[in-house]
Amino acid sequence: MNSFKNIVVGLDISKSSLFVLKRAFLLAKNNNSKVTIVHAIDTNWFSELFSDSNLDELKEQALINIKEQIELIDTKGIEYSIEVDKEAASTYVVDTAVNIGADLIIIGANEKDDRKISLLGSTAHKIAQNFKLPLLIVKNPCENENYKKPVAFTDLSEVSLKSINFSRKFFKQEIKVVYIYKQISEIAFRYYNEFENKDKIQLGIKKKEEEKFKKFTNEHHFKDNELIEESFGLNDALLSYSTKNNNDLVVIGSNGVNYTGSFFYGSTASYLMENLKSDVLIYIPE
Repeated sequence: MNSFKNIVVGLDISKSSLFVLKRAFLLAKNNNSKVTIVHAIDTNWFSELFSDSNLDELKEQALINIKEQIELIDTKGIEYSIEVDKEAASTYVVDTAVNIGADLIIIGANEKDDRKISLLGSTAHKIAQNFKLPLLIVKNPCENENYKKPVAFTDLSEVSLKSINFSRKFFKQEIKVVYIYKQISEIAFRYYNEFENKDKIQLGIKKKEEEKFKKFTNEHHFKDNELIEESFGLNDALLSYSTKNNNDLVVIGSNGVNYTGSFFYGSTASYLMENLKSDVLIYIPE
């Protein structure tokens, strides 16, 4: 039996923080997990001018704000704690997660940050780059119910398989598995002077990808699955699929957004983290 004992929540006390807390406590209730809420007071250059008394006031006010939000949530039977300190957000969240042996980190999409990343904020990217632990990015309201249309994008790799299995166990529900493969475009055929063999070659690629996907889904008993052919950009195809199907959670397996050994790496993982309107789980194995 799988045991998910600890969830760390990186909270920025914004309009979306209630969404994050509701989702965190719902998942904690489903998994009998403890919730550790972490709030970092900004460490901008001018914060060095704060006196100790002023810093204590900021901590106290942050605690009050967090407790007020928690009062709006059903926390019955769930153990939780709140930690507030002056620290860089990503460092504080990661250090706390390491110290308590967290199974998952949850953050919101609108954290206070240096705004170099316009929509999501660099905290999520820094955590994904520097810490090998599942990261759930909450972008939408949580109405005390499980995700209704979760989907896992796969590249058929071992990391992707682990991301799907983790998600099924943690969220305690089946998750649709989608594999989008890249077909050779007409432009490429013309470039390599193989246009007259286009149909034959494309059919061969299609059959090969179908066989690979069938083996993957059959071996691991993924009954709800879909194979899609794409001739152009993978990023746009993944984003378009999620939007068209109104998925409320997208699961992505990755060795980290800077790692090039997986199909979902670098620009693809970062692009989806940034542009998906759904909640996103980035699974990065240890």
